[in-house]
Amino acid sequence: MKKLIYFLFAGLFLWGCEDFLDMDPLTDKTSANFPQTADDAEQMMAGIYTIMNNLQHQVDRSPFFIWEVASDDKLGGGGMNDIQAQSYETFQFSDNEMLLHSWSVLYQGVHRANFAIENMPLLGDEVVSPAKKAQFTGEAMFLRAWYYYQLHTVFNEVPLKITTENENLPAASADEIYGQIASDLKNAIEMLPNVPYNQTQQGRITKWAAQALMARVFLFYTGFYNKSEIALPEGGSVSKQNVISWLEDCYANSGHYLVDDFHELWPYTNSLTIDDYEYIQDYMAETGKSLTFASDFGARNPESVFVLQFSNFANWDIRRGYSNTYQLFYALRGLQNLEHTYPFAGGWGQGNSIPESLVEQWMEDEPNDVRLWASVMDIEKEVIPLGYQRGQWDFVLESNYWGKKYNGVTARGADGRLRNDYGVIMHGTADNNQLSHTDDLVFIRFADVLLMLSELKEDATYMNEVRARADLPPVTYSLENIQKERRHELAFEGVRWNDMRRWGDSFTKAALESQVGVKVYNFGAEATHTALHPDGYSSRYDATKGFFPIPQSQIDLSEGLLEQNDGYSQSGLGLYRGWQN
Repeated sequence: MKKLIYFLFAGLFLWGCEDFLDMDPLTDKTSANFPQTADDAEQMMAGIYTIMNNLQHQVDRSPFFIWEVASDDKLGGGGMNDIQAQSYETFQFSDNEMLLHSWSVLYQGVHRANFAIENMPLLGDEVVSPAKKAQFTGEAMFLRAWYYYQLHTVFNEVPLKITTENENLPAASADEIYGQIASDLKNAIEMLPNVPYNQTQQGRITKWAAQALMARVFLFYTGFYNKSEIALPEGGSVSKQNVISWLEDCYANSGHYLVDDFHELWPYTNSLTIDDYEYIQDYMAETGKSLTFASDFGARNPESVFVLQFSNFANWDIRRGYSNTYQLFYALRGLQNLEHTYPFAGGWGQGNSIPESLVEQWMEDEPNDVRLWASVMDIEKEVIPLGYQRGQWDFVLESNYWGKKYNGVTARGADGRLRNDYGVIMHGTADNNQLSHTDDLVFIRFADVLLMLSELKEDATYMNEVRARADLPPVTYSLENIQKERRHELAFEGVRWNDMRRWGDSFTKAALESQVGVKVYNFGAEATHTALHPDGYSSRYDATKGFFPIPQSQIDLSEGLLEQNDGYSQSGLGLYRGWQN
C-alpha cells in the first residue's frame, strides 16, 4: 500500500511579493499521484524547506538552541521550570523524550528530501526542465545534508536513511554519516546554478551556501575526529584543498560581501528604531557614520549566505513556525513594560544570559572591538536605568549581560505607542509578542566564509578583512587568533559550540570551566554560578563528548539496533532533577 505523504508549505517568503507558496497541507497527495506537474515539484521542495520552520514549534528543544546553551557563550537561564535550557548546561536530560521533537522533525526532513531526490528524475523534461530538476535535486541534497549535520552534532551516530524504503536501520558510523553529507554537498555544488546570489530567488539554497556548509562540515569532522579528509561513499574523498577551492570560488564569484558596518547586520538598526536607540546614536556621533539595517524593509542582506526566513502569516496553528520564535525565547524575561526595555522586546528570557567571563575575556583580548557592545547588552547601563527589573517570573541564571543579535526589537508607531516588534509597523505583522518577530535566523554569513578560508589556508588575509570592518588592526595568522576572531565575530550565532568541540577536549573543557564562579542572579538575588551537575562541566563532557540522549521511544522502536549514548541511562545517569536553589 502506498504511504500517504504530507507536504506543508512555507519557507520561501518574500516581503512584498505575491509568489509565496500556499500554506494548506496537501492531504490528498500520495506517492501514487505526486508529483506530476511543475507546481507539484515546487510544492515538493517547499515541504523540505518547511522542516526548518517546524523545528521552531519547540525552540528550546531545537539544535540551534542547544548549540547556544551548551557552549560557553550562554547560560541556561530562564524560569525555575525551564529545565530543558538548564539541562543543556552540563549535558543532561530532563526526561527520556526531551529531544523527540527535533529527532522526529529532522527525520521528516530527511524523508521528504529522499522522496524528492527519488521522484525528480521521473518528471518529464516537458514538465520540469533538466536545469530546474538539477537545481531542485541540489537543494534537496543540501537540505538532507543540513538535517543530518544537525542530527549528528546533537545525537552522535544515528541511522543513515537515504531512500524512502521503510526499513529499520542501525546507527551509522560518523565516517558513513559525514561521507554521505559530503557527497550530498558535493552534488549540490555541482548541480545548483552557477550565478551570483542576487540572481537567485531569495530564500532558496544556492551553490555558495553548499560550498560554505561543506567547509563547516569538513572543519568539524576533521577536527572532532582527527581526520585529514572525508571519504565519499561513491569512492574518492573531499580534501582540504577541495574545500579551499570551493571557498575561493564563493569568495570570488558568489557576489556576497561584507556590509559596511557590523551593527547594520542586526535589526536594532532598522529605520523605525534607530533614531531612538541611544547606544546607536552615540556610536554614530562618535564615528561619524550613518547606519542602515542591511535587511531594512525586506532588503536582501548581501552577507546572508544561508538563512531561515520568516513571514507575516504566522498564526497559532501549524503556521506557528513562520514567526521567528527564537526572538521570543531570547527576549528579556517577564514581558515588562516596553518602555523599560527599549529598543528590545520582552519574552520568555531563556538561553540568552551571557556569562561575565565572556565579556571580561573579550575586553582583555580586544578592548577596542565595537562588536562586543554591538552583540552584548549591558543590563546595568542600557535597561535598568529605563526601569527594567531583574528576577521576573522566577528568573534563574540571569546575568548582567544579554544577547542583542536575536532579541526582538520594538518600534514606536505614529500614535507614540511602542509595538512588540518593529515588523508590526514595517511589515504588517500581528501586534503580538509571540507572533510578530520575522527577522532571518542566519546560519552562515559571508564573514564566516572568510574566517573558514583563513583557517583552512592558514592565511590571515581574509580574517583581516573581517577585522577591518570592525576598525581593528590586522594580525598575523595563528590558530589562537582565528579562534578569538571566530568567537568575537560569530558570537551567539549557533557556531561556537561545534567550534569548541572540533578544537579538542582540552579547549572545550577549559572554555566550559570558565563559566564556574561567574556572577548570576537567581530570583533577582546575586549568586555565584556552579555547574548544574554535581560532576561538573569537564566530567560531563568527558562522559558524553557533548552529545545528548537519543529519545528512548526511538531506541525501543529500533528493536535493539540503537543504543543510548554514553553518559545517559534509564537508571538516572545524566538525569537533570530540576533547579536546586
